[in-house]
Amino acid sequence: MKFKIRTYLWTGIIMGLASIILLIMLPSQVREPAYDSGAPSPRIIPGICLVIMLIFSVVLLVQSLVFKKEKIVEFDWQKERPAIILIAMLCVYVVLIIQIGYVPASIITFIAIVFFCGERKWPVYVYIVIASILIYLMFKNIFNIPLPTGELFGG
Repeated sequence: MKFKIRTYLWTGIIMGLASIILLIMLPSQVREPAYDSGAPSPRIIPGICLVIMLIFSVVLLVQSLVFKKEKIVEFDWQKERPAIILIAMLCVYVVLIIQIGYVPASIITFIAIVFFCGERKWPVYVYIVIASILIYLMFKNIFNIPLPTGELFGG
C-alpha cells in the first residue's frame, strides 16, 4: 500500500499541535522556584524552544497552503514496515521498563530486536545480557541513579 504525504503540511500540523499542547502543559510540569533569586525562570528555555517550534510550524503551513510549496514523499508500507515494527518494539520497551524493570526489559527487548534484525550468533545475545546488567550496576553504584526495578517487583 502506497500513499503520498505532503511533508510541509503534515509536519506543520503535527509540530504545531505538539508545541501548543506542550506550551499549555509547561506551567504544570516545570515549577517556579520557591524563592526569587533573580535568576531566569526554569521555564524560559523550554518556553522559548516551544515558541520557536510553533513559529516554524506556522511557516511550514504557510509555505504549503499559501505558496503551494511542498515536498511530497511516497510512503510505501512494505519498505517502511521494519522501521515501524522497531519503533513499536521500543514503545513496548518503555512500558516493560515500568512494569518489570530496566534489566529484564532491556534483555527481552534488545534480544527481540537483534533477533528481528536477523542476528543469530549467540555471543551477541550474551553481550546484551551482560551489557544490561553492567549498565544497571553502573547507574546504581557509580552514578547513584536508581533505574526502575518494575512495579511487578515492588519498585
